[in-house]
Amino acid sequence: MNKRTLVLALLSLVAASNAFAAESPQGKILNNGQDFSRPLARIDARYQYQLLKGDRSKNIFTFRSDRPIVLNDHWGIGLRADLPMDLTNKVSADEPDGALRFGLGDVLGQMLVVRKFNDLWGAAAGAEFLFPTATTGQMGDGKYQVVPTAGVRRSLPGLRNGSFAAVLMRYAVDYAGSPKRNSISTLEMAPMFNWILPRDWFVTLYPSPDIQVNFQDRGAVFLPFDFMVGKTIPEKAVFSVECGAPMYHSGDLAQFYTTYEFKVEVRIGFFY
Repeated sequence: MNKRTLVLALLSLVAASNAFAAESPQGKILNNGQDFSRPLARIDARYQYQLLKGDRSKNIFTFRSDRPIVLNDHWGIGLRADLPMDLTNKVSADEPDGALRFGLGDVLGQMLVVRKFNDLWGAAAGAEFLFPTATTGQMGDGKYQVVPTAGVRRSLPGLRNGSFAAVLMRYAVDYAGSPKRNSISTLEMAPMFNWILPRDWFVTLYPSPDIQVNFQDRGAVFLPFDFMVGKTIPEKAVFSVECGAPMYHSGDLAQFYTTYEFKVEVRIGFFY
């Protein structure tokens, strides 16, 4: 299967679910799309800047499509596909001088089974799949990866409807790909807190599972401070800015395959 066929297949999987999807009533609870246990039909355009070790950088332009499939009042499926394009001067095996290049990154597909227990509790479990579609080694890991994912969420209506606390955990591991590239074995975590503010503004702590334990680097730990500020136009769109910077790390930071010395991401998402 070539890269173009793989990309089209993933995007088609998400788009095809439109015929089976039904909108789950959210009542008056504001859903800004951060709750993994309540996925929304959404299309995002994202730009992320990462400052890397040695004054290198990575610019990631991502088209994301999310689509829920509602099975009944308590069960559903959340589908996601990411198509990233990278502009980077990161040093890699095929670019030891770190020449500036632009091209396709590693395509991602995700499927989560979501469960609503009651008005307060929800959960999700499933996996991400990453494919080594990157144009060069600067833009991807060169490995097929499976990332088992699980999380639990508790709503905090006493704070404000739509607010919640959650824990999301992932374990990234490679199972095939270039033998010349480093193996992957990384635990990723996000102790998420989403606080809805007046006029549909919100603040989210750890919106991304950037806390990492890299078992390929003798259990090296990467602990950033990561937060997001955004505004929702209910049932129409969401705008947000996310920033992250390391507070602590052990091991050799250059060996981490997704870590950064600083990151900022701007997102605009449209609900449909």
